[in-house]
Amino acid sequence: MITCIEQLPIELWVEIFSYLEAHIIFQGFTNLNYYFNQILTSNYILFHAQLGVVDCNPLEYSIKPYWSESILNRITNLQPKFQHRLCHIPEFLCWHCTKLIQLKSLTIKIRGREIRSICYALEQLNSLVYLSIECVPNQILLDAILATSTIRSCRLEFLRPVTPINTYSKNLSNIEILHIKLQDDSYGSIMNLLLSHMPKLKRLEMNNNDIYVKNREWIFFQSLFILPSLRKFKAQWSSDYSVPIVFQNLHTNLTNIRYFSLHINFNFINEEFFDHLIYHWWPIFKNIEQVYLFIKCHGFSSETDNNDTRIYLNRFQSIINAMNEQYVKTKWNETIFTGTNIVDISICKSFKSNIL
Repeated sequence: MITCIEQLPIELWVEIFSYLEAHIIFQGFTNLNYYFNQILTSNYILFHAQLGVVDCNPLEYSIKPYWSESILNRITNLQPKFQHRLCHIPEFLCWHCTKLIQLKSLTIKIRGREIRSICYALEQLNSLVYLSIECVPNQILLDAILATSTIRSCRLEFLRPVTPINTYSKNLSNIEILHIKLQDDSYGSIMNLLLSHMPKLKRLEMNNNDIYVKNREWIFFQSLFILPSLRKFKAQWSSDYSVPIVFQNLHTNLTNIRYFSLHINFNFINEEFFDHLIYHWWPIFKNIEQVYLFIKCHGFSSETDNNDTRIYLNRFQSIINAMNEQYVKTKWNETIFTGTNIVDISICKSFKSNIL
């Protein structure tokens, strides 16, 4: 019969410690007894480290004695203690990046003055697979991300850049999954730079629904790059116009797309928009295996509603509803908010398959 925790198999302690943050492990088990000291110094234990903001000097915090080389070379995950908050990870990387030989995942929010040191750290992190970074981007940082050949998954949250972004880079990235949120990329320079240098990209997610930017549809009607490996695309955006050609190059740019999800807000309702949706856009989407299209239209004042407008809306509502079939499900919902009619449309087409 097991009478003390030291008699539990070491495999069980390795599993338990995998759920605990590094500081918690060392505060709770360091110098507890010889048995746990042996476990903590063994190569079986890998660490997830979180850094926050403390009262003492950040450099002093980063080089406290318990960050020995034997600990540093077993850290696999490094992130802030509080999401979307600045912390001492940049200082930590300045001191220790060459010793983080097993670091696979890095999450960080940085200031502009820290970009150069982060770029240097990326050059040293030869095991890094996942990078999440939040900052005001510049050319140096974008080139450094593209040049880090080990990264396969990347999450970027960028504020408005304060310097011009050149779409040229000598680096080709191995990134396969990209999640990106841009506060402002009106001219598409950041996305053009990234996507034209990510030939292995398999999954792209753009989440910008809460920020209004013009001309976000350039990704589909400009053939500035081709993503032959892309299988899954998810996006949210707002727009003030619609034209038939918005998605005309969808299959040219994204030659093997199998999953397409789009949430889009339009600032108007007119007959032209519905014509584009039904007669120009949907025939393109029909060639994709899975489609999830959600459209919100803010339109005319309910006080000016008339028979012609109602007839026109009813006509397109009947067309949308008639599109329902075995693999296609549609829904039309109309509401009034502060005197304005809002139309919500969903069109979903799905076959069962395994997609990244």
